[in-house]
Amino acid sequence: MSFPRIGAGAPERGPLAAVVIVGSVAVAGLWGRVPWWVAPAAATVVAITLTVRVGERTAVRWLLDWCDYRFGRQARQDLRHRPARLRDVEVAAGVCGVREDGSSYVAMVQLAPNLDLPTVIAERELYTEDTVPVQDLLPMLDQFGVRIEIDIVTTGQRVRPAGSYSMLYDQLIGPHPVVGDRMTWLVLRLDPEHNLEALVRRGPVAESAPRALASAAHRIAGRLRERGMAAHALPAEALGDAIRLLHAGVELTDLRETWHHLESSVPGRSVTSYLIDWTRLGDAGLDDCWSWHRGRTTVVVSLAGGALGARGLVRYVGPASSVAPPGYLRPLGGRQADALRASLPTSTSVHRIPRTESGGDTATPEQLDALTIAIGPSGQILGSISGRPKHTLALPLFDPVRYNPRHRTIDVYADLPVAQQIVLRAMVVGADVEVHSARPQRWQQLVTAVGDPDSLRLAPDASDAEQTPAAAAQATIAVFDQIPPRASAAHTTVTISEPGAPRRRSADLAIDQVSETAIDVSIPMRTVRVDLIEPRGETRYLDSMGNPPAAGPPAITVAGGGSMPPAGPAHVVGAESDEVRR
Repeated sequence: MSFPRIGAGAPERGPLAAVVIVGSVAVAGLWGRVPWWVAPAAATVVAITLTVRVGERTAVRWLLDWCDYRFGRQARQDLRHRPARLRDVEVAAGVCGVREDGSSYVAMVQLAPNLDLPTVIAERELYTEDTVPVQDLLPMLDQFGVRIEIDIVTTGQRVRPAGSYSMLYDQLIGPHPVVGDRMTWLVLRLDPEHNLEALVRRGPVAESAPRALASAAHRIAGRLRERGMAAHALPAEALGDAIRLLHAGVELTDLRETWHHLESSVPGRSVTSYLIDWTRLGDAGLDDCWSWHRGRTTVVVSLAGGALGARGLVRYVGPASSVAPPGYLRPLGGRQADALRASLPTSTSVHRIPRTESGGDTATPEQLDALTIAIGPSGQILGSISGRPKHTLALPLFDPVRYNPRHRTIDVYADLPVAQQIVLRAMVVGADVEVHSARPQRWQQLVTAVGDPDSLRLAPDASDAEQTPAAAAQATIAVFDQIPPRASAAHTTVTISEPGAPRRRSADLAIDQVSETAIDVSIPMRTVRVDLIEPRGETRYLDSMGNPPAAGPPAITVAGGGSMPPAGPAHVVGAESDEVRR
């Protein structure tokens, strides 16, 4: 059980001014009519209520916030129920979707991951080059005299929550902030009231403001592409899809506001947001936000420039936590509805949430200079890097973005159990997989063990060349096991062949099994040898007719102190001991 922090600080100017005015009138009216000790006693009580803080709030602030929470709930509910007004705005650079929300306009730029950049998981840190440096975005806040806000919004989850295999896969992740599925956008927000002079020179504000924002979105996307990032301004339809993805797991109209979180009608599912205290973040930085809670996570870094600075917000969708959050997450009691809107493409910014007295909720320029945000997912764990058993390689096999996803071809030259392990882990990090196989009976064990046809299924008839693509249209990955690949609506095509089969030069990624315990992962410009590892119990999902590897390197070392312990011990592939091998 945790108790709120108690401290003293300078009184808030608003309540202090009100007390001074009211107190002056009261003293003038009661002077000489009450005992002498009443005045100092009243002054002491007033000083305590204005300066002593419990959980960052004075008694007066608690009263004001409770009144705002209690009597403003209906207005905030109406905002959640209000449908988004989206339209396409055409400018010289192209079409951009713009949302009109109150007096503000909002647009989005999608940042697609570089699927050829792996994530290396060390004992105490993660390393990836698929990032966006925050300092690169700061000059873009000024768009030729028009000031905008830029929110970096990233959302995702560590593993697919359903199914028993998710708990097994947690053994490989442990407390590390490995995110299997993640998407990132820039949310651009323009307030015409703060840019009236610049917008009026361009024409009527109702027309010039959306055009200015659409031009800024294309301009920012172009500058990021020059830096090697796949950035695209979203049209209205894709903007609507992105908004729905950002509140995945809950419907906005289904939420009921309470002091500590927003409750869904689905049992065990709520929305809880926290403000980031930058002064209490550890060496892991924002990555640590992904490892504390098992639910779907959204991280927002809001850049406004000037005196507003940069602020951060973390939102979790899932079971309400029964333990206190880490010290760098500040609870937002009574402000959960505003925090939810601040994490979505709306007119509400993180800067609307009241600041803390300590100022730790605003990042310093030095922190921003060193801050980078991971764009894409870590992907699935393939194994430990050969010769470096404490360094594990993770790589995404599919593009998670919805707008203009990258299509990939992956060739796997491996025994069936090894190939199935790769497919199974792609499924657990978010892929919907459909398998076309010349030996479907050897996939049946895996499909049955997973037990979720939306996540993993066999094609109705792998030998039917005239099969309609209706089912495959919903698949993220289409697997062709020992049969020629054919056209598919899936973003990623995986072909499985025996080890040593002739290689195709057209594949984006090749995985070659070189021994019973190792594979070579060939991505552009490099090949990495990886030793296979598995959580204990994974072999029951794989082809029982195959021979799983009999030896291998140590599993990932699980660092202590994490708030989400692994579901159980991980072990060396094929090891017979019941103890954890490190």
